[in-house]
Amino acid sequence: MLTAVAPVGRTAALAESRVAPDFALKSTDGRNLRLSEYRGDPVVLAFWGSWCGPCREALVTLEAIARETGTPVLGVNLDGSADRAAAVVRSIDLTFPNLVDGQQSVARAYDVAKLPLTLLLDREGVVQASWSGAPVDRAELIRRLETLRDE
Repeated sequence: MLTAVAPVGRTAALAESRVAPDFALKSTDGRNLRLSEYRGDPVVLAFWGSWCGPCREALVTLEAIARETGTPVLGVNLDGSADRAAAVVRSIDLTFPNLVDGQQSVARAYDVAKLPLTLLLDREGVVQASWSGAPVDRAELIRRLETLRDE
């Protein structure tokens, strides 16, 4: 199980300008969702764990951004327990889908080394920005989203 949270860093292992690997996972509410279903819109992808305090802070920020901008956000929980992930989702009142990567296959595909990991994908699924090891900077993410929407 991925448990280490390393010092704050600005980049993630999945390099910017690469197409994010597609995946399908079950959400905490039981739906099967696929990342490619969101192509055509900028998407925020957030990897998190219930044991990670900065992850909760990141999720709260992303919830506010999703509500404010209408941007699709997908959480990917690495706990391996849908019940534990659902409890966190309920406790901080998240409305965006949170998927459970119980086998951490998606985490491996994205080479997740630090949590939280937040990726901004453009309309074609290309990574445009990443934040790793610390919550995303709200103002920077909103600015980057506006740039993507204007393209």
